[in-house]
Amino acid sequence: MRPHRLLPVLAAALASPSPALAQTQVVTVLATSDENGQVLPTTEGDVQKGGAAQMLGRWVAEDKHCPGPAGKDGAASCPGGLTIALSTGDHWNGSSLSTFFQGEPVAQAMARMGYAASGFGNHELDFGKDQFLVLRDAGGFPFLAANVKVVKPVAKALEMPPWRIFTRGDARVGVVALSYVQAAKVTMADRFYGLQVLPYESSLGSSVKELRKSGADAVVVLVDDCPSALEPVVKKHPEWGLALVVGSHCPKPMETTVGTTPLINPGRRLEAYVRARLTFDTSKPTGQRLTGVEAKTVQVLSGPSAPPPDAVLLEQLKPWLVKHDAALGERIGFTRSGLDAGSAALHTWVARSIRDILKTDVSIVNKGGFRAGLPAGPITRGSVYSVLPFDNSLLTFKLKGDALVRALNNPAAVPAGVSRAGDGWKDSQNRPIVPSGIYSVASVEYLYFGGDGFDFEKQDPLAGETGMVWQTAVVDWTRRLSTSEARPLESFLQH
Repeated sequence: MRPHRLLPVLAAALASPSPALAQTQVVTVLATSDENGQVLPTTEGDVQKGGAAQMLGRWVAEDKHCPGPAGKDGAASCPGGLTIALSTGDHWNGSSLSTFFQGEPVAQAMARMGYAASGFGNHELDFGKDQFLVLRDAGGFPFLAANVKVVKPVAKALEMPPWRIFTRGDARVGVVALSYVQAAKVTMADRFYGLQVLPYESSLGSSVKELRKSGADAVVVLVDDCPSALEPVVKKHPEWGLALVVGSHCPKPMETTVGTTPLINPGRRLEAYVRARLTFDTSKPTGQRLTGVEAKTVQVLSGPSAPPPDAVLLEQLKPWLVKHDAALGERIGFTRSGLDAGSAALHTWVARSIRDILKTDVSIVNKGGFRAGLPAGPITRGSVYSVLPFDNSLLTFKLKGDALVRALNNPAAVPAGVSRAGDGWKDSQNRPIVPSGIYSVASVEYLYFGGDGFDFEKQDPLAGETGMVWQTAVVDWTRRLSTSEARPLESFLQH
């Protein structure tokens, strides 16, 4: 029998290597920024926005995300999971629920949401180093910081890896995080003591190189800054081949692209997230497998078509809400029209409260410490914590008149006990501030130690400890006014 004429052809084909068939795999990155303690949804008209349980419900329904702690090394909590949940940082401070309980409700919620890693935000240490370590362990995910270096032994516990690689299926996604380059200057000095924050470009460059050597198929960057700050760096280094940059702290959400790299900030308070589909051809060599990225911001809104919120997380939050209402539900006053965020009336309310309670000549706080307005209706202790989420202790000290005027001219200053007269300042008795005079001042520790460009510690290194946080002064003063619908808070703030 003669051999079939196709056999030599088949034999030759089997003997010579052929190109591997493409094996496509899609990994979904889910990224949030500036959670600011807002694990509950907010309401605008008839629409609810955001909320941890609502977001997780959407992740599970639409992205097949695995809820629950991510586990060792950020591994997915269910077999075959192809999502990676990430954050740029700044989780704890913001809502009264989180601030009053020093971040614990948020850490537990993020554990349920299955975050794999987070960047190290400039507000992560607002409750102190020890509480940060407690929250890190409760959240069950590592913090990454490529540009934060431990330079003193006292900060050894804060040593963080610059990057991690997360394996999903046959794809390896490298994640590198950058802390805000000015973090040590904009937070209280003692919070970042022993840490050095390095420039973005050099820190990112070395991490990308290490990730590629370690077999990363794609590199995702988290930055505790608006992505626009990295835009020139990404343009300068197309050889890095970054898959995605997610940032925070933008005046408003942003989306742009540099080359093929999306740069996105989804906004804050868990009202939206980044969904990035990373497509890999796993038949290709390591480092050449990423074939496409589709990224966009997804809003989390209520409605009949929205997936249901995660029932487990809703139950998990209930005990915190009960304790919150018991601790902060006390009614302390009333406002008929409310005080808008950023308004002079809101600033006056806080600054005057501090000055009157501490009986100083002047009080000075900063505009950046206010994070919400005061809605119309009853004022509760919780209302105060929503307006003033940061846990700032009050200090008193002395300033000479010329130093006081310099502080009052700082654009960040919110004072009480003084008034502007043309190009000068007058005290509460309508007298010009005397350059050589001595004035008693109350302020928060953040400003005393140099925040926002103030130099109070240099002027008086022997400040007096009050043992009081600024929320307490505002609560006490508001309660003393006995405001009502007939005599609302705003009627006391007109002069």
